[in-house]
Amino acid sequence: MAPKQTSKPVFKTSTPFTETKWPQIAQEHHEIILDLVCNLIAPLGDHRRTHIPPSKGRKRKRISNPDPKQTTPPQSDAPPPPPELSKHILTGVNTITRHLERLVSRNAPTALAASNAPSAALCSADKAPRTKPDDDELAIIILTHPKPASSPAHAHIPTLVHISTISPHVATPVPMAINTKTRLVPLSTSSDSRLASKLGIPRVGALAVMNSAPGAKALVEYVREHVDLTECAWVDEAMTPVWKGLNVTMEMGKGGEKKVNSVM
Repeated sequence: MAPKQTSKPVFKTSTPFTETKWPQIAQEHHEIILDLVCNLIAPLGDHRRTHIPPSKGRKRKRISNPDPKQTTPPQSDAPPPPPELSKHILTGVNTITRHLERLVSRNAPTALAASNAPSAALCSADKAPRTKPDDDELAIIILTHPKPASSPAHAHIPTLVHISTISPHVATPVPMAINTKTRLVPLSTSSDSRLASKLGIPRVGALAVMNSAPGAKALVEYVREHVDLTECAWVDEAMTPVWKGLNVTMEMGKGGEKKVNSVM
């Protein structure tokens, strides 16, 4: 008879700050948002398919004995420029991350410490929430991942969005008005292929629409009305000089009962 195994306590620590809360989108709103996005970006895909030849890969055909008399074929006329919308749309997680980092470096309090102190009138005027965001700020960020909270590739986006919307030139950072904040829209994985087909590219892991995007008013208004904000309260909690303790969870190994969390 095998000896009885004894249970050993297992201690685990976790952060005392509030976890980031992503929005939940109803199926009916999901389909409408996807249709509005596809209608918005369709001209970009049409331009790409019409005027930009598809890539043939990196393999090049080498000519062993090129004919010196052979002349290069005449180059066709330059393709027309892409639609103006292309300057206001970002695709890819890396591209969106770099754009948010630029906004953070411009608005973050640490980046403003070295700048000259603003006047008292400017400070008093900036204490009110901003009602109109800058044109280069993002109105919508679409992620083709149903549960981005569990994805390490998307975990940093809410933090960057929250910090990038802080009003600059104030001692105490003030976020912009709620109705103008950036909305994070997690869509189903199947939306990737549909968005990629509309844009004429292999895949779309993330897509962002700037506030200045032409023709995006209907999409932005619908998203702001039906999609809740992504709550990133831990950033504000971390900026306050208050010790919040440390959450410690004790679990008994080998099927033991789970103990209640304690704060130290």
